[in-house]
Amino acid sequence: MAWAWIAAWIVGATATGCIHATRTVVRDEARLPVEFESEAAGRIFYETLSKRPPQQEGEEQVTRVTLPVVFSDERRVVKGPNQGFNRAVRECDANGDRRITEVEAKVWAGRGKE
Repeated sequence: MAWAWIAAWIVGATATGCIHATRTVVRDEARLPVEFESEAAGRIFYETLSKRPPQQEGEEQVTRVTLPVVFSDERRVVKGPNQGFNRAVRECDANGDRRITEVEAKVWAGRGKE
């Protein structure tokens, strides 16, 4: 009888606890190499980039594993900030030569005001 009581106590003590783990992984990419035709082109580009809200395009991926009462594990994968920078460079650099001119920067800056 005592063994049954001890076994019940051990099972009760270990089964009521819950292990929960949450991890967030940031996947980023290297910034695209870019140069600016002039200081004004760089200033226009960076000022416009800083004023735009970060765009979330379904960039979060969540994986969740759960065993009721005992174990829960959640893993989130999000894209890093360099992806927004690279998107802005691709949008702004109209001819794709990785050299942003003042005209390209002004056109790109004006697009966000529409």
